[in-house]
Formats: sequence, C-alpha cells, structure tokens
Amino acid sequence: MTSIIPSPQPVDDPSAPKRDPQPPDDPQPEPAALAGDAARAGDSKHHEQNTQDYWSWRISQRVGTNNGVIIGTLIEQGIRRLRGTTLTPKDISTHLRAYVRDSDDDLTINKILSERRVVVLTGADGSGRFSTALDVLHRRLGDSDTARKIRQIRQVRREPGDPFEVGGLHEPDTGWILDLRAEKPPAGFGADLAADAAELTQGSLLVVLIGTNAWENCAPAVTDLCHALAGPSRDRILHSYLQHAPLTINSSRWSEAPAIRRGIATLVPARIAAWADAIVNTEEVERDEGRLTSDQVSDDTYFNGLVQQVVKAAEDWRGELLDWHTTHQDSDYRNYLLAAAVLEGARSEKIYEASTNLAKALKEAPQPRPGQQGLGVVALTKEANAELQWDGTIRFQYHNYAEAVVDYFLDDRPHLLEEFTRWTADQVTGLDRDPAQRLAQRVIHWAVHYTARHRRTRLLKSLADQWSTTYPKGACDLLVLAAVDDRSGDLARNAYRRWTSPEAAPLSADFTAVLIRACCRIAEAHPVSMLSRIAELASSADQDSDGKDSRTVRVTQAVSEALNTLWDDSQQRAGIHHQLTTWTSDPDSSHRAAAQSTFAHLAQRRTSNGPALLTDPLTDTTWLTGMWRNALPTTGWSTPVADSFAYWMESVLSHPELREDIEQILCGAVHRTTDPYYSANRRIAVQNLLYSWAPAPPAPQDTDATQQRDRILNLLMAQDPAAPPPADGHARYP
Repeated sequence: MTSIIPSPQPVDDPSAPKRDPQPPDDPQPEPAALAGDAARAGDSKHHEQNTQDYWSWRISQRVGTNNGVIIGTLIEQGIRRLRGTTLTPKDISTHLRAYVRDSDDDLTINKILSERRVVVLTGADGSGRFSTALDVLHRRLGDSDTARKIRQIRQVRREPGDPFEVGGLHEPDTGWILDLRAEKPPAGFGADLAADAAELTQGSLLVVLIGTNAWENCAPAVTDLCHALAGPSRDRILHSYLQHAPLTINSSRWSEAPAIRRGIATLVPARIAAWADAIVNTEEVERDEGRLTSDQVSDDTYFNGLVQQVVKAAEDWRGELLDWHTTHQDSDYRNYLLAAAVLEGARSEKIYEASTNLAKALKEAPQPRPGQQGLGVVALTKEANAELQWDGTIRFQYHNYAEAVVDYFLDDRPHLLEEFTRWTADQVTGLDRDPAQRLAQRVIHWAVHYTARHRRTRLLKSLADQWSTTYPKGACDLLVLAAVDDRSGDLARNAYRRWTSPEAAPLSADFTAVLIRACCRIAEAHPVSMLSRIAELASSADQDSDGKDSRTVRVTQAVSEALNTLWDDSQQRAGIHHQLTTWTSDPDSSHRAAAQSTFAHLAQRRTSNGPALLTDPLTDTTWLTGMWRNALPTTGWSTPVADSFAYWMESVLSHPELREDIEQILCGAVHRTTDPYYSANRRIAVQNLLYSWAPAPPAPQDTDATQQRDRILNLLMAQDPAAPPPADGHARYP
C-alpha cells in the first residue's frame, strides 16, 4: 500500500532547508569576525544582514570542509528529508531562498498541470527538479483562484522500488510530489500514470520527478505529461547563492567575472554551489591572512588573481596538483603534503611525525633525519603550498586545497587505498578529543564523497570496520550519513544488504554491532529495509554459535537495543507490527527467519507485570499466537527464542493471572482448530523448549516449573485430534 507523508527536502538540489542550524562544535571564526574588513570597507550593514544566515547557508551548501562539516546536522537533515517531515511555510521559503525560477519552465509546467493535473519533470542529477516542483506547488498554496488552490504539499513516501498507485493518494486539495530520481520504473509506468491521472482526488495535483533516461525507458509514447527542465541562466543562479553569503566583494562582481561565467556556463544548477563555496572560502582565506583590505577590494589585478584561485578551487585544483606531483616526485614531499592535508589545522610537530608514519603505512622506508639533515617543517610546509601559523599549526593557502589533495591521492594511488584508510583511521584515535572529532568529520566527508563519486563502497566498509573497534561513534555516523546522503544513499543501502546476506563473509562483532546501530538510526527513513537488515544480522548471530561466545553476546545485545528502540518509537511500532505480520506468512524462508529473530527479541521485553507484549495495546492474543507459531524452532535451535520462551514460562510462575493467556497462545501456536493436520514438528519444538526451561532428571528439579512443564505437555497431547482418549476417561492435564 502506498503510504503518504509530508514532502521531504530535495535529493539532487544544492540547498536543503534546516531548522535552527547551530554553529559547529569545532572552533571557527564567528560570522561577525569574518565580516570585519567588510565593515571597515563601508558595507557593514549589508554584510551584517548576510552573516545572520551564515551557518544556515554554510551547512545547506555543504561548504567549509576545511574546518570540518557538521556530520550530525547533515544526518538529521537527511533523515528528515527521507522520512518526509512536514515542510512548514518557513521551511519552504528557506529551501527556495536560493532558487531562481525560469519563466519558460514555469509556464510549461503550469500549463500541463492545469490540463492534466499531473506533470513529470525530467533532467540530470542536480538540475533542480525538486526545487522547481516545490516552487510551482508553493505558489498554489492558498491561491485566490479556487481552481488553482491547494491546502498542503506532501510527498508520497515509499521504500525504493515499491509500486505506486495514483489511487492511493486519498487526501483532497493536496500538492503531491513523487520522487523517482534514484529509481528506474518498469516499462509501462508512464502509460499507467497518464491513464490513472483522473483518479486524483478533488483539487489535488501530482508532480513526478524522474531521470531523463528512466522516463524514456518507461514512457516512450507519453509526451504530453513530461517537461525537461532547462533552467535559468547560470550566472543568475550563482548570484542568488552569493546573496546569502558573507562577502566583502560585491556578489555581482563575482558572478559577472568572465572566467567564472565561462566555468559555470554548462553546469547543472547543483554544481554551481561548488563555485559559490569556492568564492566564499577564497575570501575567507584572504581575510584570515589580512590581505583582503579596503584598498585591495578595488584593485582589478588583485581581484583577477582571486578569480583564478576560485576557478582552480572549483575544479578541485586538479591541474595544479598534477603539476606539483610532476615536480615533487620524492616521497618525502608527497607524504608530508598528504599528512598536512589530512591533519590540516594540527600542530607542525604532529604533521611532521604523521608524515613519517604514513611512509611506514605505505610500506616505504622513511628517510632518517638525524641532526639537521633533510628538509624541515618550514621548507616542507612552503613546498606544500601551506603556511606555518603563529601558533605552530599548519593551514593551506587556498580554499579546498586539503580536500583536493586527498581526492587526488585516492584517484592517483588506488592500490594504496587500504593502507591509507588504516593510517587515516589511526590518526583520529591518536589525537585529543576535539581535534579527533574535527578530523573524524572531515574523514567521514571524504569517504562519503569518494563513495558517491566512484560508485564503490570499498573505502566505506574498510574505514567503518576499522573504526568500529577504536571509534564506534564515528563508524556509525559514517554508515548513517552514507545511507541518507542524496548522492551515495542508494549505493550504501544496497551495500549494507550485501554485507548482511547469508552468502557474505562474516563481519567482526564490533563492526556488526555498529552496523546494527546504524540501521536502527536509518530506519527512521527506511523502516522496512533497515528492519530487514537488523533481522538478518540477528539471524546470522544466532546461527554462528550456541549463543554463549562473546561475539554472539555483543551482537545479540546490539540487536535487542535496536529493536527495543524502534518499538518504543510510536511512529515505528505500527510499521514493525505490520512488517512482522507480513513476514510470518511470506513464502520466502529468509523473511520468516527475520520475523522469528525480531519477535524473539521483542518477546523478551519486560515489565513488572510480565512480558510487555502481553499488555501492549497494539498486540492481541491472535497476533501473539501467530508470531509464536512462526518463532517455534522447528528446523534448528534458536537461543533468542529459547530465552524468550523461558521468560514467558517464568512469568506464568510469578504472575499466575497470566497462565491462561500464555497457555492459550502457546498451544494455539502448535495447533488451531482450522489446521488441516496436527503439526508434530511444532509440538516437538515446544517440548524441546519446555525441557530446556525445566530439564528432566538428573538435573535439579523445581517443583513449580516441572508441574507447569507437564501441564502444557498434557494440553498439547489433548489437542492432538489423532491422539487416543485416555484409558481412565479423565483429562490428561490437571
């Protein structure tokens, strides 16, 4: 069934709305300080107004990676986007703040909506499909023309790949957004969409977002619903971004510079954010170094030099780094450059030592430096295009240079990826708390960027695996961000499915526990698929051993914590209940196993009055009977099921008022009156569970437990329709 939730934030658009963004924890200049020289240049009022939204702008544009990105904020944004948290008018206005409308696009889209009430927007990644849809629908909210008015904007919430039916959109007067940008709908989808458009409720509209090739493959003959976005002029988009940035030099001067206009002419709108990023941070570097003064602002030669820096930074400094590596072929230079890039902002002695350790990690023999032989920090720093600050720290002279160095290395030395990953992870654990957090955030950013750009998860898995032992929080943040990031999300989530499949190589206990915690967080956005991942990991842990070794104990604890967290969330509980019900009747044995392990952990939830599921308003006797029927270990032993069963039996002894309900549930799990035959396998499974809880002699005997065991055994025998009647004519149970 199609589920419906309010519209989330965009996937391929360059900006994303944010609720009350906060400055990052790592020390950075205050926005007012960044604007100091602008104030002295006579533009303080304009500059102060721009800097009020500085952190919001900085986060939404994914800029400022030299100082660390705010991973927690990005994760929160991504989850809110994917689960469709309501966009208030303020949220929508914030999202559209940097959006530039194209009049031709707008006219065509509104014409299609007026005639058909459904429009399909196609384009490349980053072409602004979501922003355009939001803009078109937003202007119809509360429109005075009753024929155009809608009450709300909502997005159809679906797990990737789920079917869609127009008839599932029940609410009237609603502007719907169906996001298929990361999917390839089946052939015939376009024809079905056109045919079903009339099923939209009164006053509702539907905007579908999809890739150009995907639409052509699923709707070759449907042309009257579709519009391919052209977008406005690129210099207008750049100027719109820069209006919200704290600049000293007028934003129009930047957007009208010929070299910048040429650089952005063929880009999709989202890519222009990188140029805005480069402009803002180039000015920031110049201000920090005291070079951007009121005299320099009007100097054309100086400004043209900054423009060239922006062009190189926006193009990832690839040409500059190629020339540098061609000139500096000595590993001493290259290792120092890479160490300085990874640890930018650290003290010089730390970077100097790290470059030596990097050489060892890459299986090179570092040059001994007794006395004053070899290059020192000052010379190496200068050759690396960095500067030794007054406080002994090292920073690069150009915006985005550190990130570009790392990207260049990852592209240039792919065979050293594993060694570099281990070394980088070690640097995080070797630093004090605050520097370690800053470095971890930067490394997470690089790893996600690399994953999205190369469409490979090797670096992601390697880094998360290593950090799971030494820095589990960072490992969890990395996995969550990769899964909710608009560029790498589908790739990462598919990888997690492969990693947890029975055919995959076993994961370490630490890595498995981290992955479970990550899946628990991602479940806010993708409940069905992530619940499946957790259940698969629970099943694998159960099958690995008898449940007593340390690995299984740790994994089981992580699974239990995750499932309890999800069940305690009122918004998740109904979905889990429905999913478990569906899995128990699924012909796929892996789904039934997933339901077994999930229910086994939930059945151990305790209250002072016995099992929590017995008193949960969402559960009833019929549901619990069906879940226990599926959970009975008829093909192999299950420690979590045995533990749950033992707890329910103990609850019978400690809470006699629960006896009747629990006996009814367990006996019904073995046999129902509507069953065509009596299941010997299920009866044997319960018998094994009973004797596991209350063993026969020579084990020590507990009278109450053995009596309860025998009582249930007699009940099971009595309900067998093929069993002969007792010789004495009396019931077989007390």
